[in-house]
Amino acid sequence: MDPVATEQSTSEVSVSFMGELPALIGDRNLRIRLPRNATVGAVLECLSEKYGETFRCRIFVEPGSLRHTVLIFVDGEHIKEIGGLGARLGEGEVEVILLPMFGGG
Repeated sequence: MDPVATEQSTSEVSVSFMGELPALIGDRNLRIRLPRNATVGAVLECLSEKYGETFRCRIFVEPGSLRHTVLIFVDGEHIKEIGGLGARLGEGEVEVILLPMFGGG
């Protein structure tokens, strides 16, 4: 396989975990490679496969439906503003931040 073609056909995604997520999965930051123009949903699926059901239950209410207590940003933009789970990541290096909100009062 041509390494240049492989490099150009993927995006490097830098994922930052905030709140209680680092304690849940044992990591605060990681990098993953996904096909170029992958979606936010693909990032979350990749992370769910890596971190299992505990992670999946913390992020999703049910498959395809995010918990309202989890905010996700792609390159500084809230995914609700750019297409939700179907938002495309684009090309090159991309930053994704997962930020669970805390309840209380």
